[in-house]
Amino acid sequence: MIPPQDELIAVIRQMNPWWRGAQITDLPTWRRAAFRELFSWILNPPTHRALLLNGARQIGKTTLLLQAIEALLEEKIPPANIVYVTFDHPLLKLLTPDEFLKIWRQIETAVPGVEYVFFDEIQYIPNWQVWLKHQTDFEKHRRITATGSATPLNTELQESGVGRWHTINLATLSFFEYTTLKNIRIPELPGIRSLSAFFEMPKADLSAISFIAEPLTGIFHDYLLRGGFPETVKVDSLTVAQKLLREDIVDKVLKRDMTALYGVRRVRELEQVFLYLCLHDGGLLDIKTLCDNLADIKKPTALNFINLLEATHLIYLLKPHGYGKEILRGKPKAYLADPAIAHAV
Repeated sequence: MIPPQDELIAVIRQMNPWWRGAQITDLPTWRRAAFRELFSWILNPPTHRALLLNGARQIGKTTLLLQAIEALLEEKIPPANIVYVTFDHPLLKLLTPDEFLKIWRQIETAVPGVEYVFFDEIQYIPNWQVWLKHQTDFEKHRRITATGSATPLNTELQESGVGRWHTINLATLSFFEYTTLKNIRIPELPGIRSLSAFFEMPKADLSAISFIAEPLTGIFHDYLLRGGFPETVKVDSLTVAQKLLREDIVDKVLKRDMTALYGVRRVRELEQVFLYLCLHDGGLLDIKTLCDNLADIKKPTALNFINLLEATHLIYLLKPHGYGKEILRGKPKAYLADPAIAHAV
């Protein structure tokens, strides 16, 4: 079922204000460290590939896309050759990508040159990996950038993307980005080449650095409690920030994305596994111990839930490092996407 054409055109026009000469509103003036890599791939890709920006919910992927579009307009790219759409919009979920691109060209006439296509939340498109592969292979005039809050679990679909797209994995805000967003001045600290060089410094130099950085201690504790999500950083109240983190990020992934994208029906058991990981953040992941603590959950179910949590970027697994039998006997470590998630949950 395709919605009425006039409704679709109205929604698409609203998402692309530059077509009517209007500016993108409410964009922050500062840009994350990942912006440089993102924009260089969009403007001058080293090879013809699509670009996939991966990361958790509410991490700033959409803002990065809109900042890239703003930068393209500053480079005098024709506005008619730039299109943005988010596929988590109720009406647009009913369209295929090809139907959307056809409507785009009905609204805006193409100008000779490269076309820049920005797809937000591409995971809502069925078989998007196959579509993206065909676009990369046959539409050489088109540069596609997409964001996703969930990675595919199907190995066959993952393999179809080999050589077809470049992935940028976006983490939560670093402490430096956090202080930048909060307009906090960082005291001037000496440059350090590497972590090992830091630990080899004389004690007198370390004491001097500690003294200079002491005012940042309380701010760093606040960062660990609020998390590196831009929306929670902007909120003054710590209680409200943690509520937003719990409800807008964790709950939506567990109770909406898991059912819509992966067909999970045992949400209560999934929440139990996630709570267990919150209580053991950074610890060795022993599936037998997990199942013993959560009596109703069997090993295959627990492994499936952990794969899903990693696919939706709520957790990261650090695999054992070594050779031979060490790897086979070793257990991974499980880390939350952000330390503040445990406090919020």
